[in-house]
Amino acid sequence: DAIDFAKHLYDSVRINQRLDINVHTDTFHACAQRLLKTQDALINRGERSARINIEDRKKLDKDILPYFATMGVGAITTAKLEDYINDLTSERKLSPSTLSKHLVVIRKVLNEARKQGFINALPLFPTIRRKDNPRPYFTDVEYKKLRETAKELAEQDIKVRYVPLTEEIRDFIIFHVNVFVRPSDLKLLKHKHVRVVKETKAKYLLITPPSSKTVMRESASMEVAVTVYERLKARHEKDGLASDDDYVFFPQYRNREYALQTIRRQIEFVLEKAGLKYDRLDKPRTIYSLRHTALMFRFIKGDKVDIFMLARNALTSVDQLERFYLSHAESRMKIENLQSMA
Repeated sequence: DAIDFAKHLYDSVRINQRLDINVHTDTFHACAQRLLKTQDALINRGERSARINIEDRKKLDKDILPYFATMGVGAITTAKLEDYINDLTSERKLSPSTLSKHLVVIRKVLNEARKQGFINALPLFPTIRRKDNPRPYFTDVEYKKLRETAKELAEQDIKVRYVPLTEEIRDFIIFHVNVFVRPSDLKLLKHKHVRVVKETKAKYLLITPPSSKTVMRESASMEVAVTVYERLKARHEKDGLASDDDYVFFPQYRNREYALQTIRRQIEFVLEKAGLKYDRLDKPRTIYSLRHTALMFRFIKGDKVDIFMLARNALTSVDQLERFYLSHAESRMKIENLQSMA
């Protein structure tokens, strides 16, 4: 027992020595710490969202560093990367998207090592084949039915998990389909993050998500969102919950995770009652289907919509729009062109 203990103690001392970034500057661990420090600087300058380090640190601490920490960056080869992916998938059933995100973090660390001059080039990275699943959304008819069902249910004094289902959930549905931000951003949205703009030719909201998944920038809404927002604000003013620091939706709940859970449960209840829980391909609809509907309506109903500008406004990328939304919209968008006459 003493010999076994001594061996483990020796190994742990050696590992700690290897992780000393002041001594072993070329280890994966040292380069990972430099990456996080570099990204911290970008966050402090407002060039990146704070979420980037939170998400990267999670993957590093849980899986990547336990595997690569003590390795010198020059020793990380394509074979080592493949071994890492194989080990991950043997232990847990991770989606191709998640595996790709792990490789992105590793690539960033190795790029940091290249900047420091520890390696001249990156190894070839394994290819993770992904099958894109177009997002479920609501057609015009389905969206109308959803709104009407929410309105009818709000008049029936119904409670979902002890929380009254009111007109607010209908307003949330309409608001979400007329703005382009994520539900995770809406849960934290305060009145100070929303600016009403009324111009001669346009009326819209300028929304600055407080904790966006990507970079910080404004997102403009459709005109209907202005009416819904003003109605919401007037309703909450009666309860003294419409100051700049109050939340736009369900401001009575300071715990915003609980607020989002409440909204999600009520949306799912309305979907069930409306018979809209699944789309025609039997894919389940969720609260995110409202955002997907907002984007799809722009593809289908918009007049020559600039996809680049739409992606920026939705705080996402053109690649995401093409992979997850355009596959739905292309055939509908091509009909007018297909049936046109010279």
